[in-house]
This record gives sequence, C-alpha cells and structure tokens, in this order.
Amino acid sequence: MKKYRNVLALGVALVITVIATAGLLWADTAESLAKAQQLYTGGKFGDAIDLLTTLAKEQKLSDADAKTAYLLLAKASAGKNFADQAETYLKKILEIDPKFQLNIKLEPPQLRNIWFKVDEERKRNGPPERSDPGIKTLAVLYFENNSIVDKQTLDPLSKGLADMLVTDLAKISGLQVVERERIQYILDEIKMEQSEYFDQKSAVRVGKLLGAHTLLMGGFIKSDKKTIRIDARLIKTETGELIKADHVEGNPKKLAQLEGELAIKIASDLSLAVEEKQKEAIHANSGQPIEAVLAYTRGLNFEDEQKFAEAYEAYKQALALYPQLDAAKDRMSALGPVVAIGG
Repeated sequence: MKKYRNVLALGVALVITVIATAGLLWADTAESLAKAQQLYTGGKFGDAIDLLTTLAKEQKLSDADAKTAYLLLAKASAGKNFADQAETYLKKILEIDPKFQLNIKLEPPQLRNIWFKVDEERKRNGPPERSDPGIKTLAVLYFENNSIVDKQTLDPLSKGLADMLVTDLAKISGLQVVERERIQYILDEIKMEQSEYFDQKSAVRVGKLLGAHTLLMGGFIKSDKKTIRIDARLIKTETGELIKADHVEGNPKKLAQLEGELAIKIASDLSLAVEEKQKEAIHANSGQPIEAVLAYTRGLNFEDEQKFAEAYEAYKQALALYPQLDAAKDRMSALGPVVAIGG
C-alpha cells in the first residue's frame, strides 16, 4: 500500500510539473507575442522578425498562436520590403487554416497586394468554389466626377464614394461586396486606369476578373453650391446589360446621408431586403461632414500612391473633424508602424 501511495504521489507530481511547465510555456509565448507586437508597432520590424523566428523554433505553438506569429512575421517582412518572405508566412497561415481571410482594412498597405496574390493563387489551385445561389457578388467601381462647381476639390470622392458604398453595402445580408483595394489591385495588374474614359466594356472585363455577378458604376455632379447628384448604374457582368439605374440628390453638406440612401436603393434594385438594424448601421455615420469625407478619401488616394505619411495625416484630419469615423482610426492604426520608420 505504501509503495502504491508513493507511485501515486509521483504520478501526481509529474502531472503538476507538466501542467506548470505548460503554463510557463504558454506565458512565455503570450509574452513573446505581445513583445513582438510592440516591436512591430514601433516600426522595429527586424527585431520583431528575430523574436518571432526564435519563438517559432524553440516552442511548439498552438494553431492560434502560430497564426498570430506568422501574420506578424508577414507584416514585419512586408514592412522590410521582403515580399517573398511575407508571401511564405501568409501561405503558412493558409496551411493551418485554409479558409483564413485577411481583413485588409486593418492591415498595412505593403501587405495588401501580397495577400491578393496569395489569395488568387489559392483560388486557382484549390477546389472550385461553390457559390451560394442566394449570395450576389457586387463590385463597386470608382465614380466619375462630372462636377461643374468645385470639381478639383471633389475629385477624391471618385474613390471615396466607392469606398463608402462598399462599406455600407457589405452590411446587407445576401450580398458579397468586393473590396475597393482588390479592385485597385486588379486595375494595377492589367495596367488599366479607371478614368472618365473607362467605358462599360472595360468595366465588364474588370468585373469578370473579380468574379463579380454585378457591377456598380456611377458618377456625381455638383452643378451649384446647393446641390449634388449621385447617379448609379447596375450592370450584369456576364452580358454587360443594364439592370437598373438610380440616383440621389441633395445638399452637399449631407453627402454621407445621401450615400446611405443610395446604398439602400441599390439593395432594393438587387431585390435584397434591408432590415431595420442594417439601415441603422448604414446611417450610423450620416452626420459625417463632407469635409471629413474628403479628408478621409484624400487618405485613400495617398495610400494608393504609397505616400503613407501624407495618408496618415489625412486620416488624422478626418478623425479630428469626425471622431466617430472608425475607418480612419483603423487606417491610422495600420499605417502607424510604417510612419514610425519614415514610410
């Protein structure tokens, strides 16, 4: 009996030791990941890479921790302009989680095109996706600026309106909306610049490359100080035929409200029901002043031009004008490490 108790005690001690060791390892891993995040946020990309590489070699990471580590490694590598390494780390995430999707709205611009490349490769090499017949895929192209008054001032709205509509339409059930950044990636890949000469045939080509069932094209015009009109056309990608045209018109100072109204009209044109909660979400930023909209959209343009410090300042200005603008907060957070190293 005494021998049995000794063996039992030894077993319990071993279990406690294993649990304690696992706890220490977990604590070390969490601490290392937090430190790596801190280094990355401060723009110390090389130090973050060294720490994370050592962590991955020395410890057996859980899938969740490995995904966190690889994503940080991808971001830091992209920040150092090591595109191949960033691509490798993104692929490692997909090995762990084949359905992983990167929320590019929260990530640094350097990682954007690398992710799109990896994602396109996954789609080409993976099993064909079965699209839910109840889900419509929509691509929102940039709007034409046909203004007579304040044309140059309003130029950023070409991308800005598209970005706002993508954000709001994505809140509606039964609709999958292509990110504005992915559209820009495709335009860059095929070396096509969307401009006032971007005709319907070109748009349909882009829509097919994006895998979108439907295209949204449009324009806006400010003809006097008191009125702005936003027009939208829905086009069937497969045939290029017009599905429906719609518009909103009103005071330019209420641009955000007008855009929300247009988003709801577009959903109706696509035979989609918009629930009250979704309408509330769409109109959540309807009080946003046009000056904040313009500042934010100038930031989008600066990002596409890889002028990251200027983009950061534009988002900062937008946030000062409208503190509830979460999109500006997200972009400032994503650009912070880049700006920290003088990007």
